[in-house]
Amino acid sequence: MIDIKKFILTRKKLGLSQNELCEGICTQSTLSKFENNGRIPSLKILNSLCARMNINLSDIMSDAQSNDIESKLSEADYASDVFDFPKVARLLSQIPKNELIRQEDIFHYDYLRGILALELEHNQTDALYCFTSILESPKLKRGSIFHLLALSGCGQVYEFQDELEKAQQYYDLISAEIREDSILNAPKNLQILSILYHAGKFYSKEKDYQTSNKLLNYGYQICATQHVTFYLGRILFCLAENGKAQEMNAKQVETYINDAAAFARLYNNRVLLQKINQFQIA
Repeated sequence: MIDIKKFILTRKKLGLSQNELCEGICTQSTLSKFENNGRIPSLKILNSLCARMNINLSDIMSDAQSNDIESKLSEADYASDVFDFPKVARLLSQIPKNELIRQEDIFHYDYLRGILALELEHNQTDALYCFTSILESPKLKRGSIFHLLALSGCGQVYEFQDELEKAQQYYDLISAEIREDSILNAPKNLQILSILYHAGKFYSKEKDYQTSNKLLNYGYQICATQHVTFYLGRILFCLAENGKAQEMNAKQVETYINDAAAFARLYNNRVLLQKINQFQIA
């Protein structure tokens, strides 16, 4: 919800009348109905009014609604990580996209909508549309978490379509953007780990073990330093696969496998446990 009292207070602090604020943006009647009767104008008008007062639209959102949206998006993130895509769908259905104010929430919603289209609905065209809409936004910051997530999403779509050259173009962009010093202290650890894991797994399939190991080891370092273990089983298993392909010392490969199994059991990842049981070290 919009905190109209905060909006009015900001206008008055700046010494602006309704006519001065809305000139060239909307009618004074539209602004009056918003301030006095709670009739919210279009997001385009609201954004323009806020820009004139040198504030962001998110600055006049009520904290309760902002927290509720962020909570639902975070819950949907976790559901996606554990492959509970029906739950992702239920959570997104509770968030009207046209009411999202913060740009970060819009990017977050579009990313999750793309993952849902890819994994649950198997609609690669819709998934690609969601990811590219993020990448083509003039408000997207290069190297930001949603820039990297959208690149990863596009890479996954083209992997599904077996268009590996196109997929590699996106993963190469991720590899070029990611630096160890920028990710080890990243605030959104699970999202970063998702990006590193999918990119590392792709390069492993392409037998580019050097790039794969670099990305996977970045992920391993995040898990170790930030005490985040959710992706650790998957990362360790991929490192074991790479080690076997590179004829690494069998003891090291065995250590990767045993550790991967421990974390797979911890998170009840049956798919990963099945792969581990089928894995032969030598």
